[in-house]
Amino acid sequence: MKITPEHIRKVIKILGNNKNRPKDREGRPGGLIDISKDKREVIVIGDLHGAYDNLVKIVAHDGNDKALEAGKSLVVFIGDGVHNDQTGHMLEMESSLLVLEEMFRLILTYGENILYIRGNHDTFDERLAKSGIQQGKIFREFLLEHRGEEYVESVSDFFESLPLFIIGNGFVITHAGPVRGGCGRDELINAYSDQEICHQLMWNRLHEFRGTPSLKEYDERDIRKMLKALNLPEDLPFIVGHNPMWNTGNLTGIWRDIIGIKNHIIIYTNLQTRAPYLKIHEGEITDVFAIEKERERFYV
Repeated sequence: MKITPEHIRKVIKILGNNKNRPKDREGRPGGLIDISKDKREVIVIGDLHGAYDNLVKIVAHDGNDKALEAGKSLVVFIGDGVHNDQTGHMLEMESSLLVLEEMFRLILTYGENILYIRGNHDTFDERLAKSGIQQGKIFREFLLEHRGEEYVESVSDFFESLPLFIIGNGFVITHAGPVRGGCGRDELINAYSDQEICHQLMWNRLHEFRGTPSLKEYDERDIRKMLKALNLPEDLPFIVGHNPMWNTGNLTGIWRDIIGIKNHIIIYTNLQTRAPYLKIHEGEITDVFAIEKERERFYV
């Protein structure tokens, strides 16, 4: 299927009409999706950053596609599907287009069973830069050249239509981290009317060191306050992406209880990983990899 602006507008309509997504004060689809009463299996995929092969392999892995077709599971993308984040490849935009259009096809095929949370890279904003490279601006120029202005406008609308936070059955998910000091349901629903809350959900990073966190960081106290403000158990699993912890020596793409924060999970599914994802079923969160680990070779 060749993706057209009309397809993207249909995707936006599907996202906006989700029955589990309350409207904000302006009557727009809100920033919160509440699937806490849905007992189906949930598949959580971390930041792809153009890892098209990982996306395809995860959907096909272990009967995931069949479960989606049967309506037995949901897939949650944690944001940042676009923009290759590998050193030396950040100007490459073909993979971003592949991931974006595959995402559209999945939503068109499976409807509300595909959820996508907005990440900080889901934008054309010129202020977005990684290693000094304005990936948002460059991706916009790439799409303008290869798909045209109407397509670009539709993708921009898609980014702006995305939710920011999911309350699930025994877990919560957002892209970057909790709002510092926490916030409640009403604030999440109306997040697009509060630039600070919106920004924090997409940009906050974990405070890894002792001392006072900066205004761009969160710590365990913020997670607990956020859950308390949402009237949820304060030890509920809190799942994010955005902030890979390669410096810990764990290179799998899944980090649990990082720096001692119980039930805090970071997941990253980019090009340097073996396509990790989480399966959540009946309260159990399992780490899964769609690409098998290569067997070690010994030379004598």
